[in-house]
Amino acid sequence: MRLRETWPFSWRDIGMLALSYVVMAAALVAIGLPLRHASEDHGIGGLDHRVATWLADHRNTTVNTVTWVGSTLANTYVKIGVTAIIVLVMLRVWHRWFEAAYVAIALILEATTFITVTMIVRRPRPDVPHLGESRVVSSFPSGHVAAAVVYGAIAVVVFWHTTRRAPRVIATVLAILVPIFVGFSRVQRGLHNLSDVIAGILLGIASLVVTTLIALRAQERLEDRLDARRALDPPPPPPDPINP
Repeated sequence: MRLRETWPFSWRDIGMLALSYVVMAAALVAIGLPLRHASEDHGIGGLDHRVATWLADHRNTTVNTVTWVGSTLANTYVKIGVTAIIVLVMLRVWHRWFEAAYVAIALILEATTFITVTMIVRRPRPDVPHLGESRVVSSFPSGHVAAAVVYGAIAVVVFWHTTRRAPRVIATVLAILVPIFVGFSRVQRGLHNLSDVIAGILLGIASLVVTTLIALRAQERLEDRLDARRALDPPPPPPDPINP
């Protein structure tokens, strides 16, 4: 079967993804706008300020180096590069679009929602010294953390293709620890508040859940169509008799 014939997504699926993007973006904007001018003396703003200040006050060279690694794990260039490599490997291994498109679309949904929300909310970054710079001036939500959560799509693919315990455990542990590491790193470096990280986790999880549900249904419909086409195809002609 040619690769193009394995593409599972229809225009209906694209429409569902677009609708999901609108709903997710609207929900995060509704959460983020009140935080834009949140007080640093009480409530969520106060907690964010205390956490950011405490981590900034306890910086040292070793921790700063470690959090540089954590912050870099999910920056724009790394996540695009990792996704491109994963997509190419999956296409090579399975010779179909399902797994590769699933991973790529989850990241696209997350990134598109993040860009929209951060441009509307424009929450200032924490009022502590920043370690590193970002072209995005808004703090809410954490796109780095959301992307780190979406890396979990790789773990989902692992669960789809093996029942072996070791690969599943490794994939699950990484899917949990990487977002935590990235989130801690971004707050420690003064680039995000704790609530920005939590919002990033929610965005990543929502992107994964939505893409998983849509992708599974799309692939199921594709397999039904392929089965129906095979049923209609005429059987191959019998082999020529062998004359004695």
